Amino acid sequence: MVADILRDVRYGVRQLARTPGFAVVAILTLALGIGATSAMFSVINGVLLRPLPFPEPEALVRINEIVPQYGRFSVAPATFFDWRAQNTSFERMVVIQSGSASFAGANGAERITNALVSWDFFDLARVQPMLGRTFKEDEDAPGKNDVVVLSHTTWQQRFGGDRAIVGRATTLNGAPATIVGVMPPGFQFPRGAEYWTPIGLDRAKASRGGHFLAVLARLKSGVPVAQAGAEMKMISERLARQYPKESADESAEVVPLLEQIVGGARQSLLSLLAAVGVVILIACANVANLLLVRASVREKEIAIRTALGAGQGRLARQMLAESLVLALAGGALGVLFAFAMLRPIRTLSAGSIPRVQDISIDGTVLLFAVAVSLATGIIFGLAPAWQASRPGLAAIIKEGGRSSAAGAGRWMRNALLVAEVALSIVLLVGAVLLLRSFDRVRQVDPGFQPGRVLAFRVALPPASYREDHNRIAFFDRLLARLEQQPDVRAAGMIQTLPMRGDYFLSFSVQGRPEPRPADQPSANHRAVSPHYFPALGIPLKRGRLFTDQDTDKSPMVAVIDEAFAARHFANEDPIGRGLDIGNGTDGYYQIVGIVGNVHHGGLESNAGPTMYVPYRQDVFSTMWVVARTDRDPAQLVAAARQAVREIDPALPAYSMTPLGDVITESVAQRRFSMLLLAAFALTALFLAGVGIYGVVGYSVSQRTREIGVRLAIGAERRDVLALVVGGAMKLAIAGVVVGLAGALALTRLIATMLFNVTPFDPVSYALTAAVLLAIAAVACYVPARRAMNVDPLVAIRQE
Repeated sequence: MVADILRDVRYGVRQLARTPGFAVVAILTLALGIGATSAMFSVINGVLLRPLPFPEPEALVRINEIVPQYGRFSVAPATFFDWRAQNTSFERMVVIQSGSASFAGANGAERITNALVSWDFFDLARVQPMLGRTFKEDEDAPGKNDVVVLSHTTWQQRFGGDRAIVGRATTLNGAPATIVGVMPPGFQFPRGAEYWTPIGLDRAKASRGGHFLAVLARLKSGVPVAQAGAEMKMISERLARQYPKESADESAEVVPLLEQIVGGARQSLLSLLAAVGVVILIACANVANLLLVRASVREKEIAIRTALGAGQGRLARQMLAESLVLALAGGALGVLFAFAMLRPIRTLSAGSIPRVQDISIDGTVLLFAVAVSLATGIIFGLAPAWQASRPGLAAIIKEGGRSSAAGAGRWMRNALLVAEVALSIVLLVGAVLLLRSFDRVRQVDPGFQPGRVLAFRVALPPASYREDHNRIAFFDRLLARLEQQPDVRAAGMIQTLPMRGDYFLSFSVQGRPEPRPADQPSANHRAVSPHYFPALGIPLKRGRLFTDQDTDKSPMVAVIDEAFAARHFANEDPIGRGLDIGNGTDGYYQIVGIVGNVHHGGLESNAGPTMYVPYRQDVFSTMWVVARTDRDPAQLVAAARQAVREIDPALPAYSMTPLGDVITESVAQRRFSMLLLAAFALTALFLAGVGIYGVVGYSVSQRTREIGVRLAIGAERRDVLALVVGGAMKLAIAGVVVGLAGALALTRLIATMLFNVTPFDPVSYALTAAVLLAIAAVACYVPARRAMNVDPLVAIRQE
């Protein structure tokens, strides 16, 4: 049996070598489909399937608080302590808070990323240090948490890989610290962390109101996620009854850590995998059509082999062997295509999907490519194998070797062509819907003018800037220096940039009854400098903006946006009303102005209510600085860094970015999905066009005598054009109809990826049908033009 298979393979290779043009077209077609599929699977494998790089990663979970006003939320310190003390489902429970710190590097002060963690964080991860040790329990306390564990990358890049590093003193954020360990290569959690230090929470002062912690836990052996989730809900309900003012109606959820990390990208990635699966099906249909054409040409050979005793099963096996040879060759070339596509995919997906660094062509992807190659070889080989094994081929010998496009071969080719067009329509409709959605997103007014604005961060270390007046003095000097720069129109500050997420605080309105905790209103809170609004082009609608006279010594004032006014002062004038804001201050902020709405959570989210206060009355240690200039923002970078160094040489200005890039980042995942689906759709459109061209071209070659006779008895060339194009366009129209029906049924799967466009958008469907029919007409015209130029005498004589 094995010998027969090898003989069939060798014969198939020889047959393909005799028709190199056919072989090259078939292999390239398959390589496109298999390469795209393998590249997309490498993304799925790296992001969704590959386990996290920890021992027994399936036991790691994230625990979130569920807050009535906000849904899934970070955790308050006091709640964490209660969870850890009362649960019975987890081996360990720890907290993480990502941050950054100033570091005096060889090229001056720079900002590095860190993670504040519970002392047993590394025990939870079950990862041992490469050098030194991790943290001790007594080091996870205020005033005692001045110890540091370095990542392997930081140890190499910033400390020269010195193996005597353990015990060395360093300075981070202006405070002394001792390096106690170095983690092994590859361990970096949270992503980007360059070092870890104990968080040092004080249980005696732990708050239930400030939610800023990420809680991770490791399940005990044999405890399922659902059981742990039920227990955490029960604990949360008990805490809500025990602390009704702070924790009313709050709950908890337990989510596998991998799902927490990749959950937001799962649906779009699976949709893209389904889309690339459609591409491979179109490639299979295309190659199957080519093989059917080739089988029709080889009918005499097959008939002779049948007459000599070859059984139907033997002929079918031979055809399948040739198909598998083509598929494996296409798969090998497709893997090379996948390698070539990997870098663009990584670049395109950076910032839009998690775990980009894990995307690679590994053994799993190669096995997938082999499996896809074998499967496609069988799929597209079935049609020609069936045609070769059908009875009655011996009659061809009696007809003098003349083959015919009629019968089973013709309807099968036509059916495959209709299927190609239909599948292409489905992909094209999805791509057009995403393209229109992306266009709608980009048309959303963000509420500010991002052009020619430079944004960067400055973080003041607590060790050097303990008092509010010291922070205010630094920021005042920095803004003044920036506004002295040539071509700088205005410079301002805010603690969180627009498009970088929400920062909600609860509030109450002076003169209104105190609501119950679950009904406490909340809004985005932003501390800004007086010139922030003109720097970003946020318009004043009523009242006034902040001035330099709004200081920590003057009455507290606030500015609200139109969304805040509409929701909380629908039937009254908000100017002059007082707000008690949950930011730790006593007294009421008097509303003095109303500004336009800004999309803080992204272009796709509604512009929620926002309240602004002067930064001098609610100063933060880390602020974003924004400067509007008359030139390219990149030309202001050096001056901005110099301005910070002149005030404090130990501080870096970091995260330099044109504000326009912030908007670009906010739509990165949508752009990634749109561009990949568009690439797959264009590939499908190309393959469909090639398929139509091939079928029509073969049909013309088989009908040469008929066309010659028609021309000889007086038919016009335009009649021949109508005959050829009309027949093919009927198939294309049938494919479009079937495809539109399929798209109507399937596009609802991407409904959550759309924005201001319905899955049944008529413009998208009409545009897609028009494009594909135009491509089909062009693909038909080329062979039809060849048919118009047939010489009747030559055609008849050839027969």
